[in-house]
Amino acid sequence: MTADRRLQAAARPHARVSAGTAGLCLTLLVLLVGCMPGPAPYLLPRIPMQTPEPAGAFDFPLLPREIFGPYIPNVSGPLPIDTRYGAQNPGLGAAGKCFVDRNGKQVPFNSLYHAGEDWFARDARGRVDGRGAAGVAVRAIANGAVTWTQDIGADGYVVVLVHLLPNGSRIWSAYWHITQPVVAVGQAVGRGDRIADVLDRGFNSHLHWEIRTFGDGTELFPSYSAGGRGTCNGRVPALGYTWDAAPSRARPDYWGYRDPTEFVEKR
Repeated sequence: MTADRRLQAAARPHARVSAGTAGLCLTLLVLLVGCMPGPAPYLLPRIPMQTPEPAGAFDFPLLPREIFGPYIPNVSGPLPIDTRYGAQNPGLGAAGKCFVDRNGKQVPFNSLYHAGEDWFARDARGRVDGRGAAGVAVRAIANGAVTWTQDIGADGYVVVLVHLLPNGSRIWSAYWHITQPVVAVGQAVGRGDRIADVLDRGFNSHLHWEIRTFGDGTELFPSYSAGGRGTCNGRVPALGYTWDAAPSRARPDYWGYRDPTEFVEKR
């Protein structure tokens, strides 16, 4: 297979990445399969909803913090692909997603904004180690309770936690591409508690995580938005990307997402 054909394969959702193409394909694959909508939800057994302790402090989901983080072009590796919050990635191609522009056309991946962060393991040089995060414990970033678990097939599971902030408001955190959770829906968890592990996805082993002001995606986009015009509205538990024909509404923070690293560092 030529290098060009390898890159084309990496740009398709659920592409199979081999060791020989890992350095070229890793982050092209990351954002395509990172948050693809899954099948109809499969919920794990529930318990009566427990009241969590207030979330007075936050931490990161993969520890120690120094050896995990998103792919940053020319820092984490040579590719011009960025898996940080709010990033756009022209290299992802023209395949459509659930957003529809004013002309009724699907918006391609290369125009979308990433709504969370994809955290990989990093080696001693600070470069992404595509396999390094596999099996690493995923931890609750703060005191909270489990509100959602979803089986997304080959992409693992999604878990959503709600956190009660000291000012009385709520914030949600979401964790994607993890193994079957060790917590139940309704269960209260403490900051640092293990909720699952990073799923082994070969050279694409990473945790996509989000901070947001909504618990699921059912009312995320109104009818006048790019998401409402398409098939985005009603996706559960969320989308992983945002976009809108109106530039003032395009970025993720307009729709209730928060910059994950910035949010935690302030708390």
